[in-house]
Amino acid sequence: MRRPVIFATFLIGFTAMSAQIVLLRQLMVVFYGNEVSLGLTLGAWLFWGAMGSWLLGRFADKIINRQFIFAALQVALAFILVGAIFIIRHARTILDVMPGEIIGFVPMAAFSFFTLSAVCIILGFLFALACRLYPALPKTRSCARDKGEGNEKKGGVYPASDNETGATRIGRVYILEALGAVCGGCLVSFYFIRYFDGFYIMLGLALLNLFSAYLLQTGFNQLKLIRMVRTFTLALIIIIFISLFTQEAKLINQASIKKQWSPIAVLAARDSIYNNLIVSKDEEQYSFFSNGLHMFSLPDEAGSEEAVHFALLQTPSPKHVLLIGGGIGGLSEEIFKYPLSRLDYLELDAEIIELAKEFLPPEKLKFLEDRRLEVLHQDGRLFIKRITKKETPVLYDNIILYLGDPYNAQINRFYTLEFFQEVKRCLKRDGVLSFGLGSSENFLNKEQQQFLSSIYRTLTMAFADVKVIPGDTAYFLAGAKEGLITRDYKELSRRLREGGIRTKFVRPEYLFSKLSSERIAYLDGMIKAEEKARPNRDFRPISYYYDMVLWSTRFARPWRKIFSWLNERRLLVLFFLSYLWILLSAFMRRKKRGAREKFVLLAVSTTGLTELSFQVVILLAFQIIYGYLYYKLGIILSFFMVGLVLGSWLITKRLKALKEGYGLFIKTQIAISLYPIILPLVFYGLNRSAAGSFSNWMGSNVIFPALPVISGFIGGFQFPLANKIILKDTNNIGRISGLSYGMDLLGACFGALLVSAFLVPILGITKTCIIVALLNATILICLLRFYRESE
Repeated sequence: MRRPVIFATFLIGFTAMSAQIVLLRQLMVVFYGNEVSLGLTLGAWLFWGAMGSWLLGRFADKIINRQFIFAALQVALAFILVGAIFIIRHARTILDVMPGEIIGFVPMAAFSFFTLSAVCIILGFLFALACRLYPALPKTRSCARDKGEGNEKKGGVYPASDNETGATRIGRVYILEALGAVCGGCLVSFYFIRYFDGFYIMLGLALLNLFSAYLLQTGFNQLKLIRMVRTFTLALIIIIFISLFTQEAKLINQASIKKQWSPIAVLAARDSIYNNLIVSKDEEQYSFFSNGLHMFSLPDEAGSEEAVHFALLQTPSPKHVLLIGGGIGGLSEEIFKYPLSRLDYLELDAEIIELAKEFLPPEKLKFLEDRRLEVLHQDGRLFIKRITKKETPVLYDNIILYLGDPYNAQINRFYTLEFFQEVKRCLKRDGVLSFGLGSSENFLNKEQQQFLSSIYRTLTMAFADVKVIPGDTAYFLAGAKEGLITRDYKELSRRLREGGIRTKFVRPEYLFSKLSSERIAYLDGMIKAEEKARPNRDFRPISYYYDMVLWSTRFARPWRKIFSWLNERRLLVLFFLSYLWILLSAFMRRKKRGAREKFVLLAVSTTGLTELSFQVVILLAFQIIYGYLYYKLGIILSFFMVGLVLGSWLITKRLKALKEGYGLFIKTQIAISLYPIILPLVFYGLNRSAAGSFSNWMGSNVIFPALPVISGFIGGFQFPLANKIILKDTNNIGRISGLSYGMDLLGACFGALLVSAFLVPILGITKTCIIVALLNATILICLLRFYRESE
């Protein structure tokens, strides 16, 4: 039974990483692409994994027929994996929200934790079981064999002389699971997500787990129950295999997608490498959604006219215009009402244009035939950056952003000081930048005021003249010289008339109401009065946080208070008190029995926190710099596991030769304390050099995937070493492996939640990394207090 157990152990990691990538992408669609959902989902995944490994893992030593239990759990997992897809696609029904509606932080967290609970508990428990099942060679002839399960006593506990073998076994299981995760992550990221829907990937994972369960059950023929389960498993394998090659699976998948977007009639659902795209139709109106977030609807003549004419009427004779997003949504047609010489329309995802050609009426796409139009499938941020690096940059009369509010880091990167400064260098002397953000017609609450003030303050740091047009959508207009922007309705009406521009909504009577002196005075007073609002920067995306605070006001009141209460000073005080408490605990408990082992476990937990903090920081930094995390998500997660495999493999080879390993453990703690300080330097360097084609490719395809390899290597090296130290005085391998793995996952869970929701938005990436480094340095000081005991 050696090979089936090895395959089953490998499959734990393969299933975990593959399912994680699929479910993360599915939940990103439900949660409108918000990267906070990544932290919540990773946190939920790790929390329930810790519960399965830690709480249930303590029973691994007491279970007699572990192999059958392992197989039965794999059968259950096959059902749960497929079921998770259906639960996620019914999320909006469960949470009672409409498609395109923003989901609050609390419902987001609750749904993530509920959906992932069963999958992760089983995977965590399977790890602890695998540590007892994994084949081990006996060290003495007197040691009994338990039906091929390894060298152990009847009670499932290793003899004291075999503790070294136990630590090595945990290390090997850790390596094999991580190796499976690497293979699963790479296959899903590089191949499966390009060609298969998440539902089919989950069916494939279910099939693999059923096959593994069937192999594990072939060695048991005594009990009728086991034979029945084996027959049931074989029947399921046949059913799923047949469904994959017939229309049944396709029909079920299509029905689940329609349910996900009910009551909206879905015309097409398509996964590109950049987005999950949905096209829907309600009577004569077409709507496009990207990662669950509403992009635009058409016809929407009022919105299109406002977005274009408020901007272009500021320029005497616009000739060269840059439009970032929204061209398909009707803005291009409005722009061509002016005597342009050229319109550059940026749309990163070419699939949006293809879907428009497939479903929109031909008359809505006539603008694509205009010779003045240049459609460019490039990231808007990178396009602007490359222009500014040219010796003779292209200069525009107007640049219009049509991207919506910064609900996520992908959009927020277009509202930062660094971006505004780059845009300014691309505008002519009397050029104008414009964009719209969600607001309120006649009243702003505190959170709206803070959000809009942050964007306003950021704009004023880059442009000399900044004005905001009030309304349910507040239109920001920024010019490079004073006195350029006007909100005088009479002057704008005159320019409309003299330009011969025909409009349906933006007319003199509409402008009179929209630009009344009372509304302008109220809005100006509100956004200028909020002096505490901080500017939005690339690596300190505070407006992204303010927007999250704004949306929290529409949901649970306690969370609204928490989000509003937290600020930089309070966060720093909380961390300082935490460091102080950890240090005092170490000095007060130094002479207590088992104190050193407890702090080794604490170090394992903080390393888990640090590793996931790195993961979240790297993911957010990638999104900030390059903007297509949806594509690279699985690759970055998988390369973390590559480092984990290398680190675990290297130390496991040396475990038997090590006398105790405490000194080496301290060296790994030094490494994990220093690494966070390096990360911000790398990010700033990549952000500055992103304009070059080669440096852009190197950064996104080589350097960023390499960063998690380093953190994974340190964590993978430390985990087996920690188990060796702890197993010195005990022999309960199942309990200790579950406890250490659970502590690792709990720390990682806390890190994922804390960094994504609070630290990076409030403190920024640099200070977040410094805080994590100081936490590890605090643990290092504590470990050094116990160093003499190891000598």
